Amino acid sequence: MIIKKIELTHIRSYKEKTTIELPVGRILFQGDIGSGKSTILSAIEFALFGLGDIDPNHLLRIGESKGSVFLEFESKGKTYHVFRSLLRKGNKISQEEGFLYENGVKNSYSVGELKSRILDIIGINEKTQTKTTSTIYRFAIYTPQEMMKNILTSNNETRVEILRRAFGIEEYSTAKKNAEKFFSWIRNVTRIKKSIVNELSMYRMDLQKIKDSNESLREEIDYFKDSVEQLNDRIKIILKNMLETRERKERMLQAESAILHLQSRLDKNLQLEEEINLELGRMNQELYYIFESEKIVADLAPKYQEYIQKRQDLLEVTEKALEYDKLLLEKVKIESDINSECEKLNSSIQRLDLDLNELTSELRRCNDEIKNLDKLKKEEIVLKDTITDSNSLQMDLDKISDIIANAKSEMISINKEISKQKSELDTVLQLKQNAVCPYCKQKLSQQHILELENKFLQRRDFLKNQIKGLESEIKENQDKKNEILDRIRQVESKKSDLQKIQIQIAKLQAVQNTIIQLGLKINEKESNKKSIEDQLQDKHLVDQMKKLAGIGKKLDILYSYKANYDILNSTVNDYQKINLERNYMEHYNIIKSKQRVMEEIRIKEKSLLEFKNEIMTLSEKLNESKSIFQDSERVNIKLKELESQKLSFENELMNKKEDLAVRRTDHDNNMKQMQGINKKIFDLEEKVDKIIFTDQIGTWLDQHFIPSIEQIESQVLISIKEEFSKLFQKWFYLLIEVGDIDVEIDEFFTPIVNQNGYRLEVDSLSGGEKTSIALAYRLALNEIIRRMIMLDDNLLILDEPTDGFSKEQLIQIKHVLEELSASQVIVVSHEKELEGFVETIFRVVKESEKSQVELVV
Repeated sequence: MIIKKIELTHIRSYKEKTTIELPVGRILFQGDIGSGKSTILSAIEFALFGLGDIDPNHLLRIGESKGSVFLEFESKGKTYHVFRSLLRKGNKISQEEGFLYENGVKNSYSVGELKSRILDIIGINEKTQTKTTSTIYRFAIYTPQEMMKNILTSNNETRVEILRRAFGIEEYSTAKKNAEKFFSWIRNVTRIKKSIVNELSMYRMDLQKIKDSNESLREEIDYFKDSVEQLNDRIKIILKNMLETRERKERMLQAESAILHLQSRLDKNLQLEEEINLELGRMNQELYYIFESEKIVADLAPKYQEYIQKRQDLLEVTEKALEYDKLLLEKVKIESDINSECEKLNSSIQRLDLDLNELTSELRRCNDEIKNLDKLKKEEIVLKDTITDSNSLQMDLDKISDIIANAKSEMISINKEISKQKSELDTVLQLKQNAVCPYCKQKLSQQHILELENKFLQRRDFLKNQIKGLESEIKENQDKKNEILDRIRQVESKKSDLQKIQIQIAKLQAVQNTIIQLGLKINEKESNKKSIEDQLQDKHLVDQMKKLAGIGKKLDILYSYKANYDILNSTVNDYQKINLERNYMEHYNIIKSKQRVMEEIRIKEKSLLEFKNEIMTLSEKLNESKSIFQDSERVNIKLKELESQKLSFENELMNKKEDLAVRRTDHDNNMKQMQGINKKIFDLEEKVDKIIFTDQIGTWLDQHFIPSIEQIESQVLISIKEEFSKLFQKWFYLLIEVGDIDVEIDEFFTPIVNQNGYRLEVDSLSGGEKTSIALAYRLALNEIIRRMIMLDDNLLILDEPTDGFSKEQLIQIKHVLEELSASQVIVVSHEKELEGFVETIFRVVKESEKSQVELVV
């Protein structure tokens, strides 16, 4: 794998988006401690494998809600792009879904899926765990400085356990632990073997007791079976007699049912006979009404024929009458449109005349207003000429004000000097004679003091004269200042007058624009008035007049049809008011039912005759059924006696069956108990057999399997240790040139240092020697893991490999870097001396809590 480019955004001390393009060869990230160098390595690991065991609070920049890492790398000749990001929600920081570009195609993955895919791409075969980073990557490519210190300072057992995972041989240890747990379980199982044998003996005794009980139950069951069969035979005889008696009773019940049925039919037929007589009476009444309707229809026929004829004539003239009405409506509409159009145009002319009068009046008013415009403009020119020297007055005022301020400042300085000299004289006067003068360093005498007083008085008089001159100058300049202020106030007053005149001129100029607009509006209104007057003579109105005359002629032709329509319509309405047609048709329809009613009367009379014959037949059958039903009481008594006997035998039979069922239930329960006990006996015997087999497995695990695993693991570790020790010595001797120091690795992979035949503790070594041991250990571990898992050696990352090295030892790093076979070696260090040993240098600096990366070489 080769790292080609990395982009960090809001990752720890990297605030803005930071892009770093990495070439092949030896690369150095150089910067002070805490500048953000190791953050780049953490970002690479995060992009490849996610957070793992990294605390997200130590990765996402403080105060930012989102951060991300974009990594471009090459593996097996193909280029890949991977992106991961962090999101802060409240106090919690979590990874978001990442994506990977493969062959130019973007694929989205969950956190765990993306880690598995990256491991496949770079050729690392290990079990994926979300909460941890890649163990092989940590030991074969990039081992953080603190992690390597933890390995070296751990106790022997912890160190070996860590290296087992790194070498990928922890399965041996896991298999051994699992086998020991299984053997412990087998020993516990073997202890319960005795209790199972005792339980098996008890179940066999219970089984024999149940077998004896079942023999007794079988004899009782045979006795109850015989009793049940005898009772069943007696009940069968009684049932046969009861069947014969019931058949006889059934015939009686049939006769009784027939009596009820015949009586019901007889009553129903009598009722139907009465209903038919009533229906015949109703039909005869209906026939009478039909005869009456025939008379009414004969009276209404002439009027009905006249009504039909008039209605037909009305339909013939209706079309012409409707046409007349339509033309009449059209005539009214046209007349209304002509009148409306003329009124509308005349109204528009009147409205335009009013608007013209108002505009003309407004125009005269505006002309009156602008008469004073020229006079105001002349006044404006005069005032402007008057106030042109206002700026020069202001400059004179400022100049005189500065002179007065300077004079006052000078007076204050003179007064301060007088006070200072007076204070110095007082200080001297307070001193004793022959004391040292604090100013001239001479001994004080009376003569010296008098000289100082005279000198002070002369200087004070001179300064007071200067003050008087300054006061006179201030007074003179103050008078000039007041004069200039009066002139400025006069100018300001004239400025105010000028502003008022300019406002009036602006208003009058606006009135001038209004006059122009009024002239345009008056012209527009006059043009609109002429256009409307032309419309009154428009051809459209003339055409409408002609059309109106043509409609009048058509109305005269159609008037006769309209008059005939009104007469016919009146006649038809009169007939409709008296419901002539409805009365005629109602009675006519009644007459049409005459034939039907007469036929129904004939059918009803025939049915009445048939009912009378059936009533006679039913009366005869009813008398016959009553004679059969007379012996029913005696049959019922006999049937009750038989049922009593049957019930007695059935009760006895039920008791016997219950006793039989109880014995059978006990027998079945015993059989079930026997089956359950047999199953338990079988299971216990099977358990005993399994325990014997399990005990044999435990013996095999304890005596053969676990010792074999320990021996295999021991041989593998010995083989690894020998190779590891050679690589450790190789890298250490490249770093340390002292000939009397030997190093090796013991069985717990602990570095052993010997000097002149004496073993030295690692803690007793110098800082550089300790770092050399740690670096040699790290390089040996990287190399042996790569060999074991057959990982390509294109990339190696070294974090602070020279911490504690002297300048002489730093030179040895050049040999180490030259010896490394990796195509890309990334070194992170604060040592500037390493810059001569690499091809590419990145400088990492941190300012205002923000890291920046600069390509130097």
